[in-house]
Amino acid sequence: MKYIFTNGHILDGTKDMKVLDGHSVLVEDDKITGIVKGNTVPDGFKEINLEGKYLMPGLINMHVHLAGNGKPQKKQRDNEKTVKLLMGTALSRAVTYKVVKDFAKTELMSGVTTIRTVGGLADFDTRVRDDIRNGKADGPRILAANEGISVPGGHMAGSVAVAANNIDEALVQVDIAKSQNVDLIKLMITGGVLDAKAKGVPGELKMNLRWLRLYVIRHIHLDTRLRHMLNRQRV
Repeated sequence: MKYIFTNGHILDGTKDMKVLDGHSVLVEDDKITGIVKGNTVPDGFKEINLEGKYLMPGLINMHVHLAGNGKPQKKQRDNEKTVKLLMGTALSRAVTYKVVKDFAKTELMSGVTTIRTVGGLADFDTRVRDDIRNGKADGPRILAANEGISVPGGHMAGSVAVAANNIDEALVQVDIAKSQNVDLIKLMITGGVLDAKAKGVPGELKMNLRWLRLYVIRHIHLDTRLRHMLNRQRV
C-alpha cells in the first residue's frame, strides 16, 4: 500500500529537529520512501491529511521495565515484596500480565515504536512481544530480556531480576532465558539508583566479572569488538 501524509508539521529526526512545513511524506509498504515539497497526491497513493498535526519518526526507548510505569515515587516501595504479591496467584498473574501489556501500548501511544526491555516479570516481556507480533495486542516492536540476572542484595534482585548465589545458578537462569526465546540477557553488574542507600552505590560493582567471561564463552553471542574488550579485562 502507498500513502502520502500531507498538511503536517514534519520533525525529521535530525540533530537540530527543525520543523519542516509545506512538505509531504511518502510511504510505500510501511517504509518511508521520500519527503517531497507540496501536497500533490501522486497516482496510486492514498492521502492521509494530517490537518496541521505533527509527524515525526518513531522514538526508541532502550531501557524499559514493563513491570512499572516509571512514575516517580516519594517513598521507594519494597519491590521484592510487591512482586511476590503480584505473582502469587494465577488471578494476580493474569491481572499483572494485562497491566504489563497495557504499559507496552502506552509506549506506542506516546510515540515510541521500538523498546528494549532490561528486566521484567517471569516471561511476560517475550509474551507481550509475541502477542504484538501476532496481532493480539497493540504495542511497539520489543527486544525482550524477561528477568535479569543479579546477585543477593544486588540491583533489582527478587523483583525484575533473579538473585543468583553463584555462577552455576546464574547459568541456569541464562538457559531459562534462552528457552523463553529472549532477544538479550540483562546482567545487573553494579548497584542501581532505585535501590541505592548511600552515595556512590549505583556505580558500585556487585557481580564478579569472572561471571561475565563465562556468560560470553558458554552462552552469549557478542560482536568481535566486545569480545576483544573482555579479553583485555583482568577478571
